[in-house]
Amino acid sequence: MMKRIKYLSVLALPVLLFGCASGSHVVTGQQRPETEVDQVSVFVEAPAFDYEIIGSVRASSDNGFSEASRKEKATLEMREQAAKIGANGVILDGVTQLSFRRLGTGVGLAVGSGGGVGTSIGSSFSFPTAEVTGTAIYYESDVVKAL
Repeated sequence: MMKRIKYLSVLALPVLLFGCASGSHVVTGQQRPETEVDQVSVFVEAPAFDYEIIGSVRASSDNGFSEASRKEKATLEMREQAAKIGANGVILDGVTQLSFRRLGTGVGLAVGSGGGVGTSIGSSFSFPTAEVTGTAIYYESDVVKAL
């Protein structure tokens, strides 16, 4: 029973480590105080009103059973990255559905000087991934309400 638990924990570890969203941001303009994530709007194209570019944001997620759920989680992470640099909007630059990101495999064999032999087998995991990129912007919120 303990061997079975060990094998299951080895198989589950990569899912726990990699089954999430990750993101980054680069400030290219004037950074502002951090905002709340729910205040960050996503625009499919550049808005017609005036805005200031704060930087670029990128996020990816392999957590989800469908392309839509992975894209949703990656978009949420992208909004979180934008909020960190004070943006209240993101102009979506691109969405990419990557086929798979792979984790390695391995087989090990150990021979001890006392005659003992040990073996181990690792397994490979592949995860489809959604990646989103955008331009983090700041705009006066009263401008949007007036439109």
